[in-house]
Amino acid sequence: MAMIENIRNRQGLLMVFLGIGMLGFLVPFDAVLALMGQGVTSEVGSVNGIGITGQEYQVAVQQRKSLGFSGDQLQEEVWQDMTAAIFMDDQYSDIGMTVSDKEYQEMLFGDIASQYMSRAFYSNGDNKRTWVQNFQNMLTTPQGKASFMNYKRVISAKRMKEKFETLAQAGAYTTELEGRYDYLSSERKAEFQYVVKLFNTIADSTVQVSERDVQAYFAEHKEDKQYKQAEGRDITIVKIPVGASEGDIDAINAELEALATEWKTVENKIEFATSNSNGATSISTLRKSAVETDINESSFFDVEVGTIVGPYQKGNVLTITNVMGRTMVADTAAKVRHILLQAKDVKNADEMSALHSKADSLERLLRNGADFTDLAARFSDDPGSKSNGGVYDFFPQGRMVKPFDDFSFNKRLGSIGSVETSYGVHVIEVLDRRKEVEEVEVAMITRSMDASDKTKRDSYADANEFAIESSDRASLEAAAGDAGYTYSEALNIVRASKSLSGMRNASELVNWAYSAEVGEISQPILADNNYVVAILNASKEKGTPKFEDVEDKMRAGALKVAQGEYYAELMNAANLEDAASAAGVTVKTALNVNMKTSVVAGSGASAEPEVAGLAFSIPAGEMSMPIIGNNGVWVIAPTSVTEAADKTEFLTEQTDLVTKARNGLSLAISNAMREESNVEDNRN
Repeated sequence: MAMIENIRNRQGLLMVFLGIGMLGFLVPFDAVLALMGQGVTSEVGSVNGIGITGQEYQVAVQQRKSLGFSGDQLQEEVWQDMTAAIFMDDQYSDIGMTVSDKEYQEMLFGDIASQYMSRAFYSNGDNKRTWVQNFQNMLTTPQGKASFMNYKRVISAKRMKEKFETLAQAGAYTTELEGRYDYLSSERKAEFQYVVKLFNTIADSTVQVSERDVQAYFAEHKEDKQYKQAEGRDITIVKIPVGASEGDIDAINAELEALATEWKTVENKIEFATSNSNGATSISTLRKSAVETDINESSFFDVEVGTIVGPYQKGNVLTITNVMGRTMVADTAAKVRHILLQAKDVKNADEMSALHSKADSLERLLRNGADFTDLAARFSDDPGSKSNGGVYDFFPQGRMVKPFDDFSFNKRLGSIGSVETSYGVHVIEVLDRRKEVEEVEVAMITRSMDASDKTKRDSYADANEFAIESSDRASLEAAAGDAGYTYSEALNIVRASKSLSGMRNASELVNWAYSAEVGEISQPILADNNYVVAILNASKEKGTPKFEDVEDKMRAGALKVAQGEYYAELMNAANLEDAASAAGVTVKTALNVNMKTSVVAGSGASAEPEVAGLAFSIPAGEMSMPIIGNNGVWVIAPTSVTEAADKTEFLTEQTDLVTKARNGLSLAISNAMREESNVEDNRN
C-alpha cells in the first residue's frame, strides 16, 4: 500500500513502472531482471568471493517451485543449497565423492534409502510406489524429461550432502583412554566445606565501575566467542491498525441485506449465490453437531426451508445463508460413556486380573445406582472423557478399537459391562444409537470485513503524519502511547526474513531495515492489516561487535570483575568461619562433586570447573585462597576424595561419547565450513 501511495504522488514514477511493465512483453526475462537491479550485474551474495546474481538465485527458486516444492522456508533452503554447492564442491572433489547415474536410479526405483527422499516426497502420505510411477511418467514426454533432470539436480545435491554427513559421522571415534577419562571424571567424587558469595546476591551498588573500566573490559573481551556478533538489525515497531471502519461495516451489511431481499425472489438460488460469491462454491451440507454452539447457524435446523438467515458475523466475515433443504441421511453411530482402567502392561496377567476385578466392582456399583459421572471422575484414566462423565458422543461404527466398538454397537441400550483392549479394561454403558441423522443444505454469500480503499487511504494519511511528527525513538514511542498504538522491539533481525514475531508478512519491513541508517524512521509499511512505522535502533555487522551494541553486556562484565575482586579480598581470611562472616553467608558442605558436571549441589550455582578441580588437587585439611568462579567467589576446604571403583573396560562410556559427538557433528562441520567460506548474504 505504501508503494501504491508513493506512485500516486509521483506521476513520473508511475510512467516508469508502466514502461517497465510493457517491456515485460517485449524483452527477455533476464533483461527485465537486469533493469530492476536483480540481473546479471547485481549480486545478492557471494561465497569465497564467487558472486551469486539475483538472476541466478531467482531462477533457482522458480525452478524449485516448478517441481512442486513450496513453503515459507523454500527461498532460504534454495539459498543454503546454492551456497553449500559452492563451498562444498572442492571438498567433494578432494575425496572423490559423486552420485552416479546408477546410484540415482537406485534411489528412485531401487532400495537405496534416503532421509531427504523420505522427508520431501513421502511425508504427505505418498508412498514410494506412487513416486516411482511419477518419475517413470516424466520420462515419456520432453517436458517431463526436463522436470526429471531438474529433480535429479536437486536430489543428487541432497544425496551428496547425506553421504558426506554419513562419512563424517562414521569418522567419529573415541579411544579407550577417552572412555576411561569420562568414567573417572564422573565417578571420582570430592567432599569439601565451602563458603560462596554468589554474584546474583551482590547489589550493583556494592562496587563502582568507571567508563574506563568498561572500555578496558570491552578491549579485552570483544573477541570472545560469547560476544561474537551475527549480522542483524534492531528496530522499534509501531502498529497502526487498518481495520474496517463502522461505515465500511454498515456498507457491507447494507449490500448483504439488499442481496438477501433479491435472493428471496430469484428462481435459481444456487446460481445467484455462486455469481455473488466471486464464482466460488457456496453450497454445503451441515449437521447440527458441527454448528450447535453457533446461535445463528444452529437455527438452520429450526427455520422453514427457504428462510434467509443473516447478515451475521463469524470471525472477520459477514454472511447471509439461504436454507435450501433438510433431509435425514444414513448415519450408524453410538453414544456411550466409559471408565478406562489403564494398564501399564496388558501382557502382565496379574495386572490385568487386578483391573478386571476392579472393573467388576465398578459394574456392581453402577447397577446399584452409583453416579457414573462421579465414578468416571474418580477412577477413569482417560483424560479426554473423564471431565465430562466419560461420555463419547455419537461416533461412527469402526472408529474405536474392536472390543470397544463391538460392545457399543451390539449390546442393547442401557447395557453395562467391561471389555479388554490394548489400553486396559473399559467399563462401558451404552446410552444411545442412531441409524440416521438430519443434514441441512445451505447456500452462503460472504463478505470479508475489510477496510475500504477510502479507509485505507485515510489510515495511510494518519500513519504518514504520525511518522513525520516523530524524530527519534523516544518521541516515536511517546507518540504511540498517546495515540493508543502498540509498539515493540524486534531484535537481531536476519536479512531476508519473511516474518517477525507477531508479524507474518514482514518482507518489506525487513528490506527497509537493511537499507536504512541508524535513527531513520520509515514511511508507513502495510503488513498484516496494520500500517507499520519503524525506527532503526541498531545495525549489527558480522564479527567483532561495536561497543555501543554490547555496552550493557560489557558493563555487566566489568561490574562482575569488580565484584569478584572486592569479595576475593574481603574473604581472604584465616578460616572458613571468618570468610563466611565477612561475606555475610554460612559455611556449607559439598558432597559427591565430580569433574564431569562440576556442579556443587545445594549451592545455587551452575557448573564451577575451577572449584571442582581445586577440590581434587588441594590436600585434605587445607583451605584454598578465594576463587573467583563463574557464579561467585568461593573459598573451599577439601575433606576427602572417593576414588572410582576399579574398571578395566570402558565400552559404555566410549559409545556414549561417540553418540554425543555424532549427534552434532554434521551441523558443526557445515557451520564451520560456511563460516570459513565467507558467505555473504545481501538478499533484500
